[in-house]
Amino acid sequence: MDKDIPEIYNSLLDIAWHFGSQGVNGECCGDLSLVEFMALKKTYETKECSIQEIGNALNFTKSGATRIIDRLEKKGYILRKRSLLDGRVCCVTVTAQGTQVMSKIVDQNTSYLGGVLKDFEPHRIVQIKEVLENLLCSVRQHETTLMRIL
Repeated sequence: MDKDIPEIYNSLLDIAWHFGSQGVNGECCGDLSLVEFMALKKTYETKECSIQEIGNALNFTKSGATRIIDRLEKKGYILRKRSLLDGRVCCVTVTAQGTQVMSKIVDQNTSYLGGVLKDFEPHRIVQIKEVLENLLCSVRQHETTLMRIL
């Protein structure tokens, strides 16, 4: 194994810590846990998706995703509705309140990251973006390969 791999792993953990659920009571984003935020983000980006899709995106079972959706619904951030195409499928959409909280969280975190990166040369920021995109793409491909094997 490459000797840099453990250092990359530790750096990723540290980055996740600074942008993740380090807050009091596991809150990363206002009154949302990190997993709630990720589920809301998936719903926000997809506009309307099934609970199954959210579970798949987060590598959760449908029942695990349902519990997260229950919490988000109680907070007023999402609404459930039956699919018009298939009444057995429950779809979720983001409410106006959910959209507002997403915008606030994204604005706060991008502003924070902008401050962190303000002294970097523009080409260095592009390099960071490309490296992170490539890493994420590889992680997703690896997960897809693992799912096929299992």
